[in-house]
Amino acid sequence: MTGFFSDLHCHPALKAFNSGHPLPSKSMWDTIRHECADNALTRLFRRKSNSILKESQCSLYQLARGGVRVVLLSMYPPEKGFVTFRKVPEMIFGEETVHEVLEHISGVHKDRVRAIHRQENHYFHDLNGEYEYIRKGQGASPCGRYQYALVSNYTELQHNLQHKPDTINIILSIEGAHSLGCGNSVTENMTHEQLKEELTRNIRKMKSWVHVPFSINLAHHFWNQLCGHAPSIPQPFNTLVNQTRGMNAGLTDLGRHVILELLGRHNGKRVILDTKHMSVAARKEYYDFVRKYNYLNPTDKIPVLCSHTGVNGFVTMDESLRIKDHNRKSRYSYLHRRSINISDEEIRIIHESQGIIGIMMDKGNLGGIKKLQEISALEDVQKKTDAFSELIWNNIFQIVHAVGQPTAWDIIGIGSDYDGMISHVDVYHNAETFRDMEHNLTEYLDKTKLHREMWYHYQPHELVSKIL
Repeated sequence: MTGFFSDLHCHPALKAFNSGHPLPSKSMWDTIRHECADNALTRLFRRKSNSILKESQCSLYQLARGGVRVVLLSMYPPEKGFVTFRKVPEMIFGEETVHEVLEHISGVHKDRVRAIHRQENHYFHDLNGEYEYIRKGQGASPCGRYQYALVSNYTELQHNLQHKPDTINIILSIEGAHSLGCGNSVTENMTHEQLKEELTRNIRKMKSWVHVPFSINLAHHFWNQLCGHAPSIPQPFNTLVNQTRGMNAGLTDLGRHVILELLGRHNGKRVILDTKHMSVAARKEYYDFVRKYNYLNPTDKIPVLCSHTGVNGFVTMDESLRIKDHNRKSRYSYLHRRSINISDEEIRIIHESQGIIGIMMDKGNLGGIKKLQEISALEDVQKKTDAFSELIWNNIFQIVHAVGQPTAWDIIGIGSDYDGMISHVDVYHNAETFRDMEHNLTEYLDKTKLHREMWYHYQPHELVSKIL
């Protein structure tokens, strides 16, 4: 078994950095429990969001206790679309009640929610603030047993893993290119050239950091003037916030410019694009660009990263769009069929680029609705654990099946999305459960021999080690 685990996508800083305003009141070592005001709307959403854990899932202590030593920490300035409810519920319940609901669901302090709601053009400022907060917090844990360190390259990472076994190694990433300073009312009123200059400047500033982010999601939940996003907000939350603008659109000219600035080395280190949350139309165009680039530059290939996802079981991207993304699409399917998940065609593109796929611990993105209801109804803990092990393995085996060769096992990891407001897999509620996951996934393959024809020359413990 491996001596440590890696998480390709989680949010240890999100709740801590947003724990107060104007300054955070908590550190990333703290376990933060969500406040819950007692009013009709919060009571309703407490019931509706009971699958979202109302406390930290990946504080640094939780990561340490779970044996997670390599973390792609996703920085995320919360989008204004998340703190702006549709007009009807806000008119009925009032702004303050709306802020209390968001605090309860997200763990972001209501003073921060209020500030985000009222500020304009603050995303890049908040991104810089979160980076400084993480950078300055490096060092020993309050108990002195652990520490965390930002690493900038593979040599630093390998040195720490070999010589500092109690260090959590943090590699920075960013969720959503709105973070670069776009997708708000101020930038909407800029000319194309003004915003292009602003984004170019901000990317260069980001690439001048001591610890340049490894990757960035071009899209997230709301329109950012760069590319369309896939439908991502489940019911009932989509009745409160509106993500329809730009949904399923392709890349814009600004988006193409930002891609070249991020991937280019003329302005500093290359920052890899993470395709999670991009619409299918935007992903298609990006994949075409990567294929052409990699063909012309075989010694400088751009890997395609999808850091936290499930698979949808469709053969092609076009097929995944034939049915509109709605609950009906996944009601009776085994896998989660929405287009935010990746098809077999995309799996092969990622494999060809020598990229990586992170399987997320959001059960809503792993399985169909009826299937998840059946698993949730199981009262026997072992039967429930086995059912989730089977579901996770079948997402993984879909990747191996799509690739059709042993090297498929080289591109699969876990991108939990802990503290990303996910409906977590019941038996893996936080980062402390990574050791349980290792044991359960290995044991399940050992006893069931599930899809043994796709193990190739590996044994169960080797497959689990490669993934975790």
